[in-house]
Amino acid sequence: MKIKGLRRRLSKGLTYINLLFGVFEHKGFLTITLLLLFYTASLTLRALPARWGVYLTEFDPYYEYYLAVKIVEKGPLWWFNWFTGEREFDKLFWYPWGRDLRATSPPGISFISAYTYLFLKALGWNIDLYTVHSFIPVIWAPLAIIIVYLIGRSLKDDFTGIVAAFLLSFNSAYLSRTMMGGKHESVAIPLMLLAFYFYLKIMESKKFTVKISYSIASALMVWSVALSWGGYLYPWNLLALTTLILILLDKVKSQGDYISLGLTSIVSSILISIIPRYGLRGAFTSIAALLPSSAAAVCFLLSIGINISSIRNALQSTRTRVIAVLVVIVIGIVLWRIGIISSISGRILSVVIPYKRSPLIESVAEHRYPTWAMIYSDYKVWLLFSFLGVYLLVKRMDSKGIFGGLFFISALYSAMSLARLSLLLAPPLFLVAGYSLAFLLEKLAEGLETGEKTFKRPRPSVQKEYYAITILTILLIAFIGAYDLTYSIAYAHTPSLIVTSSIPVSEAFFTYYPDTEIMRFSDWLSALEWMSENLPEDAVVASWWDYGYWIAVNTNRSTVCDNGTLNSTQIALVAKAFLSSEEEALKIFRQLGVTHVVVFDPFAFPFTNGLPLTQLGISLYFPQPQGLGDFGKSYWMAKIAGLDPEKYIATARISSGNQYLNIIVPADTPEARNATLYHLLFVRTSQRFYYVFEKPVFSWFGDKWPGYEGPVVNIPSPKYFKLIYVSKPNGWVLVYEIDYSAANG
Repeated sequence: MKIKGLRRRLSKGLTYINLLFGVFEHKGFLTITLLLLFYTASLTLRALPARWGVYLTEFDPYYEYYLAVKIVEKGPLWWFNWFTGEREFDKLFWYPWGRDLRATSPPGISFISAYTYLFLKALGWNIDLYTVHSFIPVIWAPLAIIIVYLIGRSLKDDFTGIVAAFLLSFNSAYLSRTMMGGKHESVAIPLMLLAFYFYLKIMESKKFTVKISYSIASALMVWSVALSWGGYLYPWNLLALTTLILILLDKVKSQGDYISLGLTSIVSSILISIIPRYGLRGAFTSIAALLPSSAAAVCFLLSIGINISSIRNALQSTRTRVIAVLVVIVIGIVLWRIGIISSISGRILSVVIPYKRSPLIESVAEHRYPTWAMIYSDYKVWLLFSFLGVYLLVKRMDSKGIFGGLFFISALYSAMSLARLSLLLAPPLFLVAGYSLAFLLEKLAEGLETGEKTFKRPRPSVQKEYYAITILTILLIAFIGAYDLTYSIAYAHTPSLIVTSSIPVSEAFFTYYPDTEIMRFSDWLSALEWMSENLPEDAVVASWWDYGYWIAVNTNRSTVCDNGTLNSTQIALVAKAFLSSEEEALKIFRQLGVTHVVVFDPFAFPFTNGLPLTQLGISLYFPQPQGLGDFGKSYWMAKIAGLDPEKYIATARISSGNQYLNIIVPADTPEARNATLYHLLFVRTSQRFYYVFEKPVFSWFGDKWPGYEGPVVNIPSPKYFKLIYVSKPNGWVLVYEIDYSAANG
């Protein structure tokens, strides 16, 4: 009896094990498991900077956090009451004119963080809005992984989607702008991909009502992107362009297709028009609206004409369809050129026409052209796979293949125009790379099967070749994946930018300098805290626009320019003030109502090979050589203000023993000696007393400090600016109070 009972229990146990393995063998369960693993790993990478503390990173997130605070205080209807209520100007930004928050901002990520905070608060969670806003990118950005899988499955199969999802999970380009505390792209990219997925579902669906549902869903997602990101112009126009090309290539056959595709463009345009930042002009009468309006108009005309026999016969001619599309587009271009249709911003125009960019746009590192080396470092060998994939997709010449090809080509063009748009390339590149890999493995499997059945001699050698190719392919994929994962993990250990005073410090730095603590770089944190506690509440601060959001949001003191770069005229005024004499600077600052000035330069940053130069125990300081501080940025200040940069900055070299370093120093010109910015930067403090480009104070050193090769320039101390704070621990941030009375005297 005992033996029979034992057998029965064993039999049941084996049955349960078989059922368990049957679940694991189910393709759907395996897919869900993999996607959850990818999502979790990607989320973990984005949360790693929390080891340094929970901070927003870069600059724009501080403004987006400020908007979230306003939304919590005033409610969502406040935003859309802009159409019926009076305009409100917040003078914390762009003093003395102020900034209309609703008319100039995409509030998407701010809405999400505000209502996530209110929801958690309603559940009884004691968590502050700042922390919630910091973690929104951590949770939202990995959603793109799941949506990329869905798009890949729609383009080909599950394998394509899984490969694309895996590669996107650990990609450094997408990771770089969607870290903890990051920007609106972390919300906008998943929403954009969802708009594309619904658009592909329009092409799959057979029922008219289902097509309409997906069309409206796609339009809603485009609207959501527009709420979150100024780059909404990309998905909005890409879908319209795809529709027009499908019409030109005679891929749209039925009236239902015309209506549903046209509905995507017209509904998205209507929804965009209710966003205060864009309004009716941005949605319908701007050059950016030309393609969506054209797609909607052409689809409407053709959907009507398809029921009229004479027009239907004419539409069967490719020439007629081409003429119909071109006429609509040409009319739009003519209206734009004569001024009826408005233009687009310089930043967007610099993507479409890369050589048309102002010094203000060019001064931002992330707005410059990326090199092929930069693109390759982001995507490795998958870049090569992608070229094969896009060829195979376009070769299909069906609606999905055309969309996939346009998605990749347009994203690649955008990424090569603007360095910051490299993350836009990640989803389409991995989709087409996954497509090509699926194709290659299919052909490999077919070859193995054919080889077994048809090759007579030498069959074993043929099989060995196939096996060798298979093994090499797997090893190549594993090597590339591991390398990219290692690189991404190292990147994810980078602290938030404000923690390191905008210095690019990573985990590798602390490995190289093990005795250095993160607080070694906390100058901006100390300066912002001091300003918040000590500056008068009605203080107005002038700084270079890079630090405007940090100062305004963290200190609650007004600034005259910031990272929104909304008023290029005022930025040019500040640039002129910094590079003019103190008397001229005071005139400009008085005009803007400025009471305090903040300047920044990370002197003697440790990455400069152990320098500053030391002579007989005397430390000689110099500006940060890579231009991370205000001295290096004065090159762009000069260009923005219409001045000659060569009159302000010169190159030099310093050496100490076997070490040498090329640096930038003030030029030996009257303009450099009189520049207000240089008076403020090169003041003597307890941290910095001797500058390498000045004439030595001790006669035995001669006319130049030993080891220095470059111009000798003595920069005088400021006359009308009183130094009231030097940041800790390095003295990189200096806060001045303007003494207008001394100037009047």
